[in-house]
Amino acid sequence: METKIVVEKADKTLFEGDSGGLHAWSKSKTPLLCDLKVGAGKLLLHPFGFALPHYSDSNKICFVLEGTFTSWHT
Repeated sequence: METKIVVEKADKTLFEGDSGGLHAWSKSKTPLLCDLKVGAGKLLLHPFGFALPHYSDSNKICFVLEGTFTSWHT
């Protein structure tokens, strides 16, 4: 089975506000996500923006592509 990976922009905007936005790739337009049974999203934070803590029933992996990250976990 051959898989072709193509870099695409997220096709759904889930939230857009003053501090940033949350974008996602839909499984209908990105069949590889459906095949792998995973989801994909991008959290874009503007300078001094922050993401509120939230509960999720699934694991998440985060990568900082540009800038810095500060965690307040104790």
